[in-house]
Amino acid sequence: MTVAKQDNLVPVKVLVSNSHIHLELFESNGGNLFLSSTASNPKGIVYYAVTPSLFCAFLENLISLQTMFNASPSIFVEINSNNKTTLYSRSDIDIVLTSGEKSIKQLVNHCPIEVW
Repeated sequence: MTVAKQDNLVPVKVLVSNSHIHLELFESNGGNLFLSSTASNPKGIVYYAVTPSLFCAFLENLISLQTMFNASPSIFVEINSNNKTTLYSRSDIDIVLTSGEKSIKQLVNHCPIEVW
């Protein structure tokens, strides 16, 4: 099991960044993919693992951001808020992502996103 700890992640690409949401892709030293997303409950930035198939489904507008998060293989997630970092077990708390009901196309306001 890989825990998404921000200090062990290498930034790959900022997917969305505006006044409402920041969504960024990271990679661990082991090659695993992680995302950071703005959470509205609890408030902060949440870091979580994502599989390539889930990430591709999100990029192809097949699933929403919250659906991708809910299907994440992460049992534990790290949430940063107000200079405080907390590790949560996903089975103990319901985490709601800001704009979680939206697809990538809705998040970027129909602007093209470069998929590498």
